[in-house]
Amino acid sequence: MEFIVSGFLLISNLFISENKEFFDQAIKEMKQGAEWHYVGQQSLDPTAKSIPGQICDNNNRCSEPYILWKLKMPIHSLQEDRANDR
Repeated sequence: MEFIVSGFLLISNLFISENKEFFDQAIKEMKQGAEWHYVGQQSLDPTAKSIPGQICDNNNRCSEPYILWKLKMPIHSLQEDRANDR
């Protein structure tokens, strides 16, 4: 059992450290009011940090990377920012 827990912790730590830039940006934007929205399978947004999904078959042919969720600022928050800029 300890071996399983240790393996899980190791894999979790590797995942987080490999994607640190994404997590730092996501936390920053969530503190500013951004929320996660399911957007369905979409191409990557080159201006956004992401952890893309990608499906490969047994012959190592892979589809294009995609996202399913996107972090977005609520519309009312954006409207308030624009009003404050005036």
